[in-house]
Amino acid sequence: MSRAVRLVLAGEPGSALSRAAEMALGAGAGVTLAVSLEGALDHLRGPGADIVMIDVRLDVPRLLATMKAERIATPVVACGVEASAELAVAAIRAGARDYVPLPPDRELIAAALMLVASAEAEALDARGIDALVGQSMAAVERELILRTLDKCRGNRTSASAILGISVRTMRNKLREFEAEGLRVR
Repeated sequence: MSRAVRLVLAGEPGSALSRAAEMALGAGAGVTLAVSLEGALDHLRGPGADIVMIDVRLDVPRLLATMKAERIATPVVACGVEASAELAVAAIRAGARDYVPLPPDRELIAAALMLVASAEAEALDARGIDALVGQSMAAVERELILRTLDKCRGNRTSASAILGISVRTMRNKLREFEAEGLRVR
């Protein structure tokens, strides 16, 4: 990363959230802890952030609706300790990029941070887009999935998090590629 990714962790301080903060710091991110939805929004309105991780017990749909209304385009990842499936689904339906169970996995935290860093790098390298012109969507999708999987050293969970797709979708896509005769790591 050329600069530290700025992460806002929103939720009540606790061992799992603190552990996520430690992991993000270890991965080179700048971390701000916000104990409430309003605290997270205040930080996004002020210094801003590159990514938000929010406890699903907070009102994730309200956060996302407020961000949309105020045109704050920061990606949001919902997280939680033993959260109900309903809360996780509500967060995803409201627009969260993904759901990460807590206590966090070091690779999932790194993958979320890599998502932001790689998006930044792509924005700086417009030539990468020109190389896609003339290719089918299926070919572009296949190449993106396989290259991301390769960068994650075969870790499907991390690659799925970076791409913003579920692990199930990743597994199904890889099965399709194998059926087409491609070698999948």
